[in-house]
Amino acid sequence: MNRNQPPQLEALTKPSVLNYQKRILSNGVEIIYMNDPQQEVFKMDVVLPVGAYFQPRPIIASTMLHLLNEGTRSHSSEMIAEFFDYHGAYVDYNCGLHKSEISLISLNKYADKTIGMVAEMIADSTFPEHELEVYLRNKKQQYLVNLEKTSYLARMEFLRLFFGEQHPYANHFTREDFDQVTRPRLLDFYQKRVSALNCRIFLSGNVSTSVLQEVEKQFSILQSPVPDVEPAFDIQSQPTGQYRIRKPDAVQTSIRVGKKGVRLTEEDYTDFQLLNMVLGGYFGSRLMSNIREEKGFTYSISSFNVSMKNASYWNIATDVNADYAEATITEVRKEILRLQQEPIPAEELDLVKSYFHGELLRELDGVFAQSDALKHKLNYDTDNTFYLRMIDRMKKCTSEDLLQAARKHLNIEEMYFVEAGKG
Repeated sequence: MNRNQPPQLEALTKPSVLNYQKRILSNGVEIIYMNDPQQEVFKMDVVLPVGAYFQPRPIIASTMLHLLNEGTRSHSSEMIAEFFDYHGAYVDYNCGLHKSEISLISLNKYADKTIGMVAEMIADSTFPEHELEVYLRNKKQQYLVNLEKTSYLARMEFLRLFFGEQHPYANHFTREDFDQVTRPRLLDFYQKRVSALNCRIFLSGNVSTSVLQEVEKQFSILQSPVPDVEPAFDIQSQPTGQYRIRKPDAVQTSIRVGKKGVRLTEEDYTDFQLLNMVLGGYFGSRLMSNIREEKGFTYSISSFNVSMKNASYWNIATDVNADYAEATITEVRKEILRLQQEPIPAEELDLVKSYFHGELLRELDGVFAQSDALKHKLNYDTDNTFYLRMIDRMKKCTSEDLLQAARKHLNIEEMYFVEAGKG
């Protein structure tokens, strides 16, 4: 090997999209699985319609989900914790806006035991009063700590301005809301929402026949109630412009710039994602090069697009010294206007395309990543072939296409500029 010569560059290829299979149990539970017998473990994600969108009061959904491991009629919280520890299994919980997930990673030889315990937690939780009090006390303290962080204040203020205080996507709550979470309210929400209705189970890794049989056995007993109507919420945005949250003792100022984003189902989604990457989507982006590398105003600045079931938003986020807050916003405006006025040079566009292509490949790297990606894409009535179409579109995308996308989607007059700090 001649180390004086760099390795030959090769063009990035399309990812290999793994096939998935589907089964529907008699009670309506949908099982979707990708098998890779080379793996030593399997992963199970139980997806339930118990997100914040459906909760009757703030923080009910997240509290209910995170208390599923705090006791059933047969096992206490200590017994459940010791059980998973003894069997070398990992369990995680994620409360989303429309759906929530309980994830299990386990060795196949313990599949009957670990799957059975997760099923018991989902179907037979009791929400002990003591565990509820401890959880709420800890979460309330965490909330009070967050109120001292300017980044938290700026983020929550943007969501409030954009969606409206009453919209679930704003995730607005106060310290008083913690006192309104009671065991009867949790049980009522649990009994209404945790069921076979709209339940999906994703299996990936070493999904053997015995694993499938155990999942079918344990989850076929979930009840199937009469479907309820999804609640409807109107987005009640405040006027766009500049907003400040003053915090005199703050060390820094947090900035959020944002507006309506582009949903995954929209035709120019790929164009906008590519445009966003040029602006602030990776370490070598224009915002990083200007505001961090040249000006030294911040350690990090980024932009991102969030697509949800019923809406989307786009943000720029950074933390700066209060003395540089206005200068930072001025430079952000300049970079946005540049995208609307000047075509992106071919060399820069090729670099960003390569990086973007690599990120898409990373999202499909292995059976577990592909299962996670599929879990998200099915919410939009598509599958992982979506990535292949993104790559095809990305390759065809020109500087002129991105110029038009910037003019369409990055209108400064439609943006919120939020500052939280002592300024």
